[in-house]
Amino acid sequence: MKKQFFEFLKKCFLAGLFFALLSMNSAIGQETISGTVTDNLGPVVGANVLVKGSTNGSQTDFDGNFSIQASPNDVLVISYIGYASQSIKVGNQKTINVVLAEDASLLDEVVVIGYGTSKKSDLTGAVSQVTAKSFENQPLTRVEDALQGRAAGVSVSGSGAPGAGIKVRVRGVNSITGNNDPLVVVDGVFGGDLRTINPNDIASIEVLKDASSLAIYGSRASNGVILVTTKKGAGKPKISFDHFVSISSQARSIETLGSGDFARQKNAGLIANGADPAYTEQQISALDANPINYEDQLFQTGIGTNTQLAVSGGKDNLRYFVSGNYVNQTGTVIGNEYERFSLRSNINLDVTEKLSVGVNLYGSRESEVNNPDDFNRFKGSSILKTLTWDPTLPVQDSDGNFITSSNFANNGFNPIGTLLRSNRDRAADRLNTTINVGYKFTDHFKYSLVVGASTINQNIESFIRDDNPSDANPNHTRVAYTNFRNTSHQVSNILNYNNSFNKHNLDVTGVYEFQGDRNTFNGYDTFAIATGSIYLADNEDQSRENFTNDGNQNAIQSYLGRVQYNYNNSLYLTGSMRIDESSRFAKGNRTGYFPSGAIAYSFNNMPFIENGKTLSSLKFRAGWGQVGNQNINSTARFSLTNDAGNYPFDGSTLVSGSTLIQVGNPNLTWETTSQTNIGVDMGFFSGRLNASVDYFSKTTEDLLLRTIIPGTSFAKFENAGVVENQGIDLTLSGTIVQNDNFTWDSSFNLSHVKNEVTELVNDVDQILGNIRPVDGTENSINVIELGQPLGQFYGLTFLGTWKSTDDLPDGIQAGDAKYLTDDEGNSVFSTIGNGLPTLTWGFNNTFNYKNLSLNVFINAAHNFDVYNQVAAAINGGAGDFRDDLSPLSVNKWTPQNETELPRRGSLNVLNSSRYVEDGSFVRLSNLKLGYTFDDVIKNVESLQIYVSGQNLVLLTDYSGYDPEVSSTPVNQDLNNTDAGAGIDIGAYPNPRTFTLGLKLQF
Repeated sequence: MKKQFFEFLKKCFLAGLFFALLSMNSAIGQETISGTVTDNLGPVVGANVLVKGSTNGSQTDFDGNFSIQASPNDVLVISYIGYASQSIKVGNQKTINVVLAEDASLLDEVVVIGYGTSKKSDLTGAVSQVTAKSFENQPLTRVEDALQGRAAGVSVSGSGAPGAGIKVRVRGVNSITGNNDPLVVVDGVFGGDLRTINPNDIASIEVLKDASSLAIYGSRASNGVILVTTKKGAGKPKISFDHFVSISSQARSIETLGSGDFARQKNAGLIANGADPAYTEQQISALDANPINYEDQLFQTGIGTNTQLAVSGGKDNLRYFVSGNYVNQTGTVIGNEYERFSLRSNINLDVTEKLSVGVNLYGSRESEVNNPDDFNRFKGSSILKTLTWDPTLPVQDSDGNFITSSNFANNGFNPIGTLLRSNRDRAADRLNTTINVGYKFTDHFKYSLVVGASTINQNIESFIRDDNPSDANPNHTRVAYTNFRNTSHQVSNILNYNNSFNKHNLDVTGVYEFQGDRNTFNGYDTFAIATGSIYLADNEDQSRENFTNDGNQNAIQSYLGRVQYNYNNSLYLTGSMRIDESSRFAKGNRTGYFPSGAIAYSFNNMPFIENGKTLSSLKFRAGWGQVGNQNINSTARFSLTNDAGNYPFDGSTLVSGSTLIQVGNPNLTWETTSQTNIGVDMGFFSGRLNASVDYFSKTTEDLLLRTIIPGTSFAKFENAGVVENQGIDLTLSGTIVQNDNFTWDSSFNLSHVKNEVTELVNDVDQILGNIRPVDGTENSINVIELGQPLGQFYGLTFLGTWKSTDDLPDGIQAGDAKYLTDDEGNSVFSTIGNGLPTLTWGFNNTFNYKNLSLNVFINAAHNFDVYNQVAAAINGGAGDFRDDLSPLSVNKWTPQNETELPRRGSLNVLNSSRYVEDGSFVRLSNLKLGYTFDDVIKNVESLQIYVSGQNLVLLTDYSGYDPEVSSTPVNQDLNNTDAGAGIDIGAYPNPRTFTLGLKLQF
């Protein structure tokens, strides 16, 4: 019965809402007055335009436009929180354009809330806003850097490679094997990629965090929503030019044995085992005199340039913002480069007083060369392999040939030679088009159409060579070409009714939306001898050739209704219902219903607030809602086979045929997250200081969990498992000091999140992960465990060394590594750490003294571990890592010095708590000093020159390069790096960067 009701509601929703809203309006019969409200930066969105002495009012739209019915004798009052109000008599004017001046004592931002805007003071949900003003003092090439540490409840981490992907998480992680990335919406269109957006184009970023805010996006919103609004032009023409040059370098080093010391330690180990030494004293002396440092060979000084040119303005009914951006960076690892061209054009036109049209175009071309994270990382990344390579051998011999193998240390190929003789080029073209059409039936009732289309075309050409060029065996020369293409489209129809009746304020929104996308993938690779061109191969052995063709397409249809009501700007109510139908599920399971409700009460009209000198605003908020997740492959419900499979039915002879690789599940349906949020907003000293505190609790059920059927290798998706997240978000911001010559603006945010897996599939207690230690063994080093958070490390518990006075078990010698065992003496594998931070914070300060400005930004994360597989490999003695390169090896256990470092020859187990370290850190992320010149050059409105530094100071006990970055897990086919967070197999470190730049505005 409930389902039938919702189906009926879905079919009748738009028609019923349309006629209901029309019936609430009546024509006033007065003349229409239109105009634009701007400030010194552009359009003011959500400004109130009211006929003085009446309840007849209107609000400005996204472009700052308004229209209202008024007579010549009326006076229009234009107001916006944070600006001084203006009163203008209508008279004979049909068009009134207003420029508002900021009033810092009343500042209250307008925030984007999805399918509309709201004053921050009117919010009932939890929304974090990051405006361009908050990150304009930090030279940025990536949007994620603008979010990092500036929004409570939002964590950002990733690789230090230029152009590499960044992981963003909102209020913890929900899914075990699914995707935990938040939805990115750019100017109302889904599917944006933060990595490719030019930060200088952004006007504001809003992060929707609680379910009452997220439910409006339904199926896409379970991991949070990031709304990006790009800049629009208004007022007199302006030309802005921004250029900076950066120099980046390796911020920290990992100490390993020098060439001579390694030779001495190797000799000592050989002699201890009764063998002859490998190096003579003369050779060791030569190595001391001319040491070989492979870390120095790997890292380089990175140079980067960023150039931005933007033109904006508006006159009469036309407004424009056009920008071009060019980024060129060399990474701090040899051979690594990144380049991006981008162009944006935002044009807005008022065709008539009622009809407006906007067209946004964005195109980019990015090219990435030799990101070491994309090379073979089966036994560690290129960085890890470099740190464990034989330091007694040069990269090339006297004839210029690369030395590719060694009898000692790392048993793989020379990693420097591999990087220098390989080329992996990724090129991606992106084109996004958005058309916005708005039509005002009346001053209170309007229709908006958003049509978006995008295409992404990415090619990867790679030639990765590990063998010596003189070798005849081509088995380790891999030639590959892949092409990925994505096309998507979106159509959103939005009806909105907004009106005030005395003290009652009503805002009703209805949406019908459709989105579809199609992906195709083609690839070819071979182990072959290159001929003619670096990307062509002559391979007579076709068994080494692989061809891949794949693709999928998805569609989703949505209906939405939202009602926002407030009484006398005191009592606020919000309710919404979204209905989504996804093609990823079978018929009968495609429809998801996502309701939400929120309530807030503001005490600002109370005498103790109005007359108070300290507390200037107070509001309590509470909300509940549900959102969904359908982020699985479109083939998840089908059984899949490999038609090129082979199977030995008689135990020896392979027979060709089809083999099962995935068991279908037609009963799959929505993963659902329910969230409760309770918050309080406070203002002090007439808005000089503002604070927000939110408590949230969210539960994700019916997880889209990828499992392996017991006793087989067959995968299957199921709706099973429960994950819970609870936490607190805190935001403080204000103007600490403000006088004629000096201001100090400061903001602080903090988030605490507790994550727990409360239910798994088939009543099991744990699911072993698929990440392996870098020694190549099959032991998992991550685990998903009931009652514990995601991101658990798995291994042995290291207890030091066995001493000569201990009762030694059979097969154990004094000085061997000692691990926790059970009552029967078997080693115990268990959880030994966790890679998800529970506490993060950021502290941003901007000081201005006359024309001098200083920005100091600090961010931090606490209460998490890093599984340091780099340190494990440096200690050698396992798999390919045959020898110890750790400087600590000089203090190994000996009968004369019984330390806690195992003796030479003792088995080094890489997956043990010996290599789990505290990852907590505090980082000085940005320090910028700038000076703005006045009236220096004719027709130049402003000129600023600045110097800055990023990642200048890192306070941490972690012994690796950087605790904030984690390597992308090897063999990660679960599409979820959170189940293996904090595992370092040689991550590309964040560089230390110094920047010199200038900003010009004409």
